[in-house]
Amino acid sequence: MRSTTTTRKLIIFTDLDGTLLDRETTSFEGALPALRLVREKGIPLILSSSKTRAEMELYREKLENSHPFVSENGGAVFLPKGYFSFPFPYDRELEAYFVLELGTFYPVILEALDSIKRETGIPIRGFFDLTGEELGSLCGLSPQEAGFARKREYDEPFLVEGGIKEVEIVKKKVEEKGFSYVWGGRFHHISGTNDKGKAAAILTELYKKEFLSVSTVGIGDSPNDLPLLLAVDQPIFLNKSQDALPELVLSSKKMIIIDGSGPQVWNRAIRKVIE
Repeated sequence: MRSTTTTRKLIIFTDLDGTLLDRETTSFEGALPALRLVREKGIPLILSSSKTRAEMELYREKLENSHPFVSENGGAVFLPKGYFSFPFPYDRELEAYFVLELGTFYPVILEALDSIKRETGIPIRGFFDLTGEELGSLCGLSPQEAGFARKREYDEPFLVEGGIKEVEIVKKKVEEKGFSYVWGGRFHHISGTNDKGKAAAILTELYKKEFLSVSTVGIGDSPNDLPLLLAVDQPIFLNKSQDALPELVLSSKKMIIIDGSGPQVWNRAIRKVIE
């Protein structure tokens, strides 16, 4: 796989929900033209999401994607064995992957969230507390998909009962305990100090070793995508609503902001980048 040319290899990092996938239906049909173009040109498409490994594998199969992927907001990077032509350090071996673990293990995350519930008295419900039926109803998932979504390893999505005040209290508590808080567009998330940007930076270095020179694109639609977007050469933020844009989006001189979200918008953005 090693390249001997100095042509810059394009690498695309993409979020899933609300970006490549429709947030309500999880369809990617509107992105098929760009997906075909990406495949024809041999461009690595790196899926980077808050989804679990089990969910990511399901979508990799649907998308016929054989590239590395990033699960649970940068909790881990999964590298298919034999993908890179050189040896590299990794944390564990799992079936068909070498795994780079950047996150905090799930039981530690749950313990921290449980302590926040007790200390604040604010009603909080995480994936661990939800039944498969409740999760399926909230997210529009099939029973199989809901089961995959509950196979957490490094990150816990949760709901907060109340308004902005309660959310701010919970966020402050999460950060005081040394964990990271992000808003994912549907759920709040608590995790370790990992994020999508750190995972993207590691993968970029590996691709540089493989191809000598690379150009990276990142595309996402939520605050939890911002670390990824700040780690790439060309960030693209899909502005899914009329809400005020995050300051990090507005202050970035290289950020492309596109109104709308979902696969049709992803399709236009990626085709423009490639063509």
